[in-house]
Amino acid sequence: MNGNERTLQPGRRGPTSLPPLTSPSYLTEELKERGLHPRKRMGQHFLVDDNILQKIISAAEFDRGDRVIDIGSGPGALSLALAKRAAGVIAVEWDRGLAAFLRDQARQRGVSNLRVVEGDVRRLDLERLCREVWGEKHLAGKSLKVVANLPYYLTTPLLFQLLQGSLHIELSVLMIQLEVARRILAEPGSKDYGLLSVLCQFYTEPKFLFKVSKKVFYPPPEVDSAVVLLRRLPVPSVSVLDEESFFQVVRAAFLKRRKTLLNALEGLGGLGKRDWENILAGAGISPKLRGESLSLEEFAKISDMFYNIKGVFRSNRNNL
Repeated sequence: MNGNERTLQPGRRGPTSLPPLTSPSYLTEELKERGLHPRKRMGQHFLVDDNILQKIISAAEFDRGDRVIDIGSGPGALSLALAKRAAGVIAVEWDRGLAAFLRDQARQRGVSNLRVVEGDVRRLDLERLCREVWGEKHLAGKSLKVVANLPYYLTTPLLFQLLQGSLHIELSVLMIQLEVARRILAEPGSKDYGLLSVLCQFYTEPKFLFKVSKKVFYPPPEVDSAVVLLRRLPVPSVSVLDEESFFQVVRAAFLKRRKTLLNALEGLGGLGKRDWENILAGAGISPKLRGESLSLEEFAKISDMFYNIKGVFRSNRNNL
């Protein structure tokens, strides 16, 4: 008997007798008993298909020493499955009732390596949280992963938080809207190419894994989903002098998609049209192009010129 197993009294329901949380009848019954129900407006759509769940787990390439974060854990089907494969799991859930439900499910099933954290992930310091839960020695040189069914309305800000945060995440396997998956993988010149494409392709090697029907959720969302894998690159895919300047340029270019680069960038960093004409000329980029047509390498050329000119302006101001 291992540390997570326990002797059961005859007739007593225990870890081995509990149905999986992917069972729609069991899940709805258990939630109803606690007065809980999915809130569609908050993006609560719970996965109730064990086949899809196992495909997600398999895609995460787990070693026994891995530690993993599940964001938007809901009732916890994914978190509990992750706990069987990983050394430790942190499940983040903003809904107090669902967080308590998951803690109770973990207790009933004898799961001891799952920590449920109640709160808004956007306001959490994930690096600090991981150190508090697992300790410094368990993070140093260890693999950290994110495996989650992300709340759809938070996908973009969460991806910025995960990819630009201080916590080094080696690999992410994420269930997201199909439309968002297409944006992540989009190439320059396509209608789906934008800020999210550049963000993910700058920091990771993104891969489309499989499409997920809306029928495998309770309640079903209005759109289909997809699972993507984001493998962190050792260094960003393109070299830039300053990442902040790079994303300032990218954001500005896509904020006004219908405008030419020159018109979209005018005013950024306090620079006028003539300044931006010089920057684009120096980068060898036509001012008549639009942001959606630029590759990451072309954005990098522009941002490096922008960063250098900002430095000259700062130096001149300091000398006044």
